[in-house]
Order: sequence, then structure tokens, then C-alpha cells
Amino acid sequence: MDVQEIVVYILVAGAAAFLVKKFFFKKKKKSGCGSDDCGCH
Repeated sequence: MDVQEIVVYILVAGAAAFLVKKFFFKKKKKSGCGSDDCGCH
């Protein structure tokens, strides 16, 4: 296994972790926006 394969595996694992975090661990946005504009309306 050379350096290029290791870099590719790290990037793929990072992308998979990002997608899992983005789609499966969504924060529930049921509260109001408050004073700042969060773009929820």
C-alpha cells in the first residue's frame, strides 16, 4: 500500500463521515429563530 492509496482512503472515510453526520444527525429545528436570522423562514 503506497501513500496515494492511504490518502484516498482517508478522503473517502472523511467524505462518508461527513455525509453520515449531515443526513443522520440532523439537529431538530423546532424552536424559533430568535433575534438572528437563521434562514428558517
